[in-house]
Amino acid sequence: MAVLSIKFLGIDFPNPFILASGPPTADSSQIIGAFHSGWGGAVLKTISLVPSKHPASEVLTIRSGRLRWGSVGVESVSDKSVDQWGEEIDRIRDSFPNRPLIASITGENAPSSWIELVSRLQQFPINAFELNAGYSNFEGDVGFGTELGQDIQTLAKVVDWVKSASDLPLIVKLSPNVTDIIPIARAAVDAGADAFTATSGLLGVGGVDTYSLKPLPWENGVGLSGEYTGPGLRPVALRWTALIAKSLSAPIIGCGGVFTWQDAAEYFTVGASAVQIHNAAIWEGIQIIDDLKSGFERYLERMKLSTPSDLVGRALPHIVGFNDLDLDFKLVATLDESECIGCELCVRVCNDGGFQAISMVGDIAKIDNSKCDGCGLCIYVCPPDIMEMVPRDQIER
Repeated sequence: MAVLSIKFLGIDFPNPFILASGPPTADSSQIIGAFHSGWGGAVLKTISLVPSKHPASEVLTIRSGRLRWGSVGVESVSDKSVDQWGEEIDRIRDSFPNRPLIASITGENAPSSWIELVSRLQQFPINAFELNAGYSNFEGDVGFGTELGQDIQTLAKVVDWVKSASDLPLIVKLSPNVTDIIPIARAAVDAGADAFTATSGLLGVGGVDTYSLKPLPWENGVGLSGEYTGPGLRPVALRWTALIAKSLSAPIIGCGGVFTWQDAAEYFTVGASAVQIHNAAIWEGIQIIDDLKSGFERYLERMKLSTPSDLVGRALPHIVGFNDLDLDFKLVATLDESECIGCELCVRVCNDGGFQAISMVGDIAKIDNSKCDGCGLCIYVCPPDIMEMVPRDQIER
């Protein structure tokens, strides 16, 4: 029988599902409720020496009809002081003395800012720090939306400041808004970082109200670029997780678009040892943990794996660069004609975006294998899901 417990940085978690820093971890009552529901751990809403006021309009959900693609949120640190957070942490510990708590932190361009924050917070019973490199950079001409995690030298300097003041494990939550994440991650490790969270959100503008001409989300007629999180972030964060896992030995927490146990399993296969969850807990409620735990446990049993750790990195050998591909290997599309509903969607995408290999014969879609180049567009638009890709040599035998 599979068990969900993991050990990360020497910390025991009852399961690998951790609430990410944000609204669901803004106070003790929410975290206690989440722990009663079964969450494996929590990252406290980002703490600074100077508490932050919240903007009037903080989050915009990006949607198409009823389908939600993600959210763009304007970053803000917790409105609670360090001393208030000490009281909140003590309340959590009264109910859950051993459930892992990670303090997300941010500071200013001075060692004293970070050292004082870390020194005061570590007096309370927390297990680790998470340095949020997705927050705005504080050094030099930061410009529009520049993040700490985009500046190798400054990030390394901050990591060194934090590690000089504490022996607790330090996790760096990396920014995805970079050309190459590996030099940044390597510099953080060299400066003393113990692990990574991959990643914070993509920088973006939620949109513009085309009638009022105001950016979204907006406050009093003006707006900012914010962090795009949710399902659309997952492919980016998966890529960075895989590259970090291939390049460095530091453990990783996957973060970005985890809504189902399948999403979590993907992060494990590319090198993560735990996952953080944000939007799903907000959109679906903290009770989503029931489906995450039960589904992941059944999956591990089907895969004949004992723990989540047995899954870590299983997909990495299959993730290669373009130059490593066998360009002589070809796929072609096939379909179960008896199940075709005659919707013609595959014909349209093949004509306009593919290789004009599909046509309608009566009410049935027919594939011309001599034209099919195996692009795969058709299988993603087929409503009854009756199309699949097979090696061309199987068709030609």
